[in-house]
Amino acid sequence: MRIKLIILLFTVFVSQLNAQTTTNSPYTSYGLGERGSPENATFTGLGYANITYFDSTVLNYYNPATYNTLGDGQPLFSIGLTSKLSLIEQNGVTEKKGNAIVNHFAMAFTVKKHFGLAFGLKPFTRKGFNLSETIAVGTDSIKYTYLGKGGTNQAFIGLSSNIIKYRNTTLSVGSNLSYLFGASTNERWSQMIGSGDLGGVDWKALRVSSFYYDLGLYLRQTFKQNHHIILAATLDPSQKINVKQDNYLFYGVVGDPEQYDTLSASTDQSGRINLPATYNVGLNYNFWFEDETKKNAARNSEIGIHFNYSSTDWTKFSTSFETTNILLATNKISVGIQYIPERKFMEKSANASFLETVRYRAGFYHYTLPYSFGGQQLSDIGATLGFGIPILAQQSLSCVNIGFSVGNRSTTAIGSLNEKYIGINFGIILAPSNFDRWFRKRKLD
Repeated sequence: MRIKLIILLFTVFVSQLNAQTTTNSPYTSYGLGERGSPENATFTGLGYANITYFDSTVLNYYNPATYNTLGDGQPLFSIGLTSKLSLIEQNGVTEKKGNAIVNHFAMAFTVKKHFGLAFGLKPFTRKGFNLSETIAVGTDSIKYTYLGKGGTNQAFIGLSSNIIKYRNTTLSVGSNLSYLFGASTNERWSQMIGSGDLGGVDWKALRVSSFYYDLGLYLRQTFKQNHHIILAATLDPSQKINVKQDNYLFYGVVGDPEQYDTLSASTDQSGRINLPATYNVGLNYNFWFEDETKKNAARNSEIGIHFNYSSTDWTKFSTSFETTNILLATNKISVGIQYIPERKFMEKSANASFLETVRYRAGFYHYTLPYSFGGQQLSDIGATLGFGIPILAQQSLSCVNIGFSVGNRSTTAIGSLNEKYIGINFGIILAPSNFDRWFRKRKLD
């Protein structure tokens, strides 16, 4: 039954990879598009602070050092959905865009107490845009239409292990090894208005097939049994990935490939894309309110504060097929807070109310994006809210996570394309019950 469920979820996810529109942003036209998978619902609520948050109920593939923090014999299956509604405005013209996608499928479990193993599938880069402009030429006009779609997917397997586990100190390291695959396309249509649907089409495709890796670590120190601090860091080293490019120039009825005449073609051009290194550091402080009394019962509440900082120097991005690089260096700041009224909800499920078992999250983020307009770099600023709702049936670690975000991508430059958006992320984590743990030696009477 377990294997059938995994195969079913994996099949659904793979079938969605090529069918879904993963993003709607004109800024994804350059290179492979927007880097990074859509955010997991768990971390959305924390302002996207994702490398410092982990426990036995969370599968955190953003920091591979965390896989061994799961419960013994309690693997986690995680699948997530992301939806986004954007209002894009430029020069007084507005347009609504929306998309909904499956954003990841993953599984993780512990091995031999000190090791953790995970594998899964998630997007790596995303591309999606549809823009047009009309330019007057003499007594006629030329209409240019720009289209982009597709992306790169990431199949990964990760391993983590404790280097130090002594009393109140734990130091763990981990790594993900991934295989990148997929394709993204850019099209430019050129049509003379007076010629009807006839025009030229410049079509380019980048196909990725390459390996990739990333590293992670965390240090956890506990003080007085109810305070602990976590220092975490991850690194995506600078790497060259293998790509192939196809480039066609057509003439015919624009938008109908069956009526295209090929003017020129260049296929299977081998090359490489140099992806710059990404550095992430984070701090998490947790405080437990031990033995707080409510309704004649002890309650164990917890507050956690998370801070993450990330940096990528996109000026070092390069590709074999383009001689110029228009990208800028970026940084990200994420701050989140989580409150758990009763962290021992499984032990006290009979006395705790539903609201006391929910994990309440809120956060803030500020990103600088690698794009500019009018000499100003775009920024992405927003706030988030999230909830982690345990599924208490049969005392399992299963839960449902919901994250909401409201943000704005913009500059103050005149004529800049600005985007206001609302995002809703939904995730399900499934785990076996306490009575059905995996890898447990059973005794026969």
